[in-house]
Amino acid sequence: MPIVEEIKELNQIILQMVQQVETNLSYAMNVYFEYDSSKQYQAINDDVVNKYERIVEQKVLNIMLKERVYAQDMRIVSGIMTMVEDIERLGDHAQDILSFAVCLKNRENFKKDEISELASFALKMVEDSFTSYIQHDLILAKKVIASDDYVDQRYSELINDLIDADNQRLVSSSFAVYTTLIVKYIERIADHATNIAEWAIYIATGFYKDTQIV
Repeated sequence: MPIVEEIKELNQIILQMVQQVETNLSYAMNVYFEYDSSKQYQAINDDVVNKYERIVEQKVLNIMLKERVYAQDMRIVSGIMTMVEDIERLGDHAQDILSFAVCLKNRENFKKDEISELASFALKMVEDSFTSYIQHDLILAKKVIASDDYVDQRYSELINDLIDADNQRLVSSSFAVYTTLIVKYIERIADHATNIAEWAIYIATGFYKDTQIV
């Protein structure tokens, strides 16, 4: 099979992997924002995401072992390998958020709307980062990368607000701790989306963070 066809197959697998990750993240966020004690929430099956990662790794290895792999093809598959690591980490964060959301049980609503806005923003970054890779949209990739500054700023503001609220006994200590962790994971989701966008640019151009690698 020509390498171009193998890369198309890789992209289809990665698409399924990203869709599963987005589903898991949305589910975890929904549990956090809309917790209902009458519902029986299911654990996230991260094994599916890990299975996709292993399939991608095996296919990339098979391509690398072929004879006469051109430099451009090698750049693409090596970039895919690293990008998939970030996608897998997003799946891990979905599990983490769900576990803390279940512990919180939506007991307090401090800054809930602001955290919801930040979560939606980060999830849109994930969607856009993958779109930038599939569509070779460098403008969109750069937009995702630039958006990380906003997330970092809002993250710092929310953490400071949580610290102040805890010090003033406006929220319980357990709420402050668990919510701080959830906000941190949202910030990490944005970081991984940024990484994916950076690898999308590298795969398309050979430049990684403005430095030409190949």
